[in-house]
Amino acid sequence: MNETTRYLQSLPADHPIEVATLFHCILVDAVRAEACDIHIEPWESTIVVRIRLAGVLQELAHLPLDLMDKLAGRIKVLANLISYQTDLPQEGHVPASPELGGVELRVSVFPTVRGEKIVVRIFDPRNRSFDLAGLGFEEDTLHTLVRLLSRPNGLILLTGPTGSGKTTAIYAALTHLVNRHGPTISISTVEDPVEFHLPMVSQAQINPHKEFTYPRALRSLMR
Repeated sequence: MNETTRYLQSLPADHPIEVATLFHCILVDAVRAEACDIHIEPWESTIVVRIRLAGVLQELAHLPLDLMDKLAGRIKVLANLISYQTDLPQEGHVPASPELGGVELRVSVFPTVRGEKIVVRIFDPRNRSFDLAGLGFEEDTLHTLVRLLSRPNGLILLTGPTGSGKTTAIYAALTHLVNRHGPTISISTVEDPVEFHLPMVSQAQINPHKEFTYPRALRSLMR
């Protein structure tokens, strides 16, 4: 029996479900299963909680539909999102803490006709290595990437589906630049959100609600 089911079954019939405890149990189950993300989605008559294992979504729990607003509100508060904003997509970040078991979370909220769908991606900074040579690139590809990173200017596009390793590859490229040049160059990033903190890199997280957008950030950096 998982922690989520154990918590729900332990409650007396007339006892309200504490959404903070509920989300903690969901997170514990996902981390123990080594899931990469959690999907919380309102369906016609229930909330379906699923976790992604080896690329496949598996059901973790079904929750009462009337919990969706409270559960979404709890997750938004953790991710520093606008809790009352329910008609626009939002993305946020929850930094690692002992309460979260040391993992970091990336939260995406997407409005649907039945309510807000929430996807929580799980990152464990303790198990993440930003080493280009350890990412599994073919030798020719790795040499090409390192050669391109040595150029003083240009554009490199890293594309791929969700979970393919885009963020890890980009952070590994930045780490390569830091290791090669040290304090002799200035490195700045514009991200949404900042998923990991890198040494000697000035990382900025956009905030459209406060008019800090990609265009505005890039204009400022290019001056």
